[in-house]
Amino acid sequence: MAADRETSRDMEKTNKRLLKYSMKGKWEKVVEMYEKDGRKAHTARITRSGDTALHVAIIDGQDDVVQRLVKLICSEALRIQNERGNTALHFAASMGRVQTCECIASAKASLLSVRNVDGETPLFLAALHGRKEAFLCLHYIHVNLTHPKPSNYYSNCRRNDGDTILHSAIARDYFDLAFQIIHLYEDLVNWVNECGFSPLHLLASKPSAFRSGSRLGRLEMIVYHGKFLGEFIPTRLLQQTFITYF
Repeated sequence: MAADRETSRDMEKTNKRLLKYSMKGKWEKVVEMYEKDGRKAHTARITRSGDTALHVAIIDGQDDVVQRLVKLICSEALRIQNERGNTALHFAASMGRVQTCECIASAKASLLSVRNVDGETPLFLAALHGRKEAFLCLHYIHVNLTHPKPSNYYSNCRRNDGDTILHSAIARDYFDLAFQIIHLYEDLVNWVNECGFSPLHLLASKPSAFRSGSRLGRLEMIVYHGKFLGEFIPTRLLQQTFITYF
């Protein structure tokens, strides 16, 4: 009983020190604690939302520090999720930290498939926030580690509400990224979300997306044909739409 209380106090002390050093930008001190205190420091949740010092280092843009921490950290600690279910890799992906994404994903590839409370993987968050380079980095790590093309190729592309990475890119006007997604994940063109909308339906509803500032008759015709006749929209047709109008 007394030992448990002592352990709890010791952990609280570690948490406070890590938080203080992180908030003051004293990252060398954080690295020192990771070296000396081991698992206790690696797994310490130092913010109210359950973030570790590694999470905070990513938010602060400390790419070099992150690489040093990842080399020191125990495998279990890399999988730590905060209250929203986000791992350090989720943070790196959403912020577009390509170097950090490569570092963490290469150290523990299974993190690519970890989902947060909304069912979003790191790949999904990269698309959601328009981080094209981070998206491509995570995509190619996934492909290289699972070559040839695995049965779960599309498993990281959808969240709980049915939206795919392509829905997200189009909804936020990341059209260059959307084109890349169509090229790499062509089947997503015809996937629908919980509302029954495909990515092309979203695109057709965004007149501001086109150079003319108005909906395109050809595009509306494609959507009508696919939606009401129950036919698939050819991937090449959607690719050509992007090439022509964006």
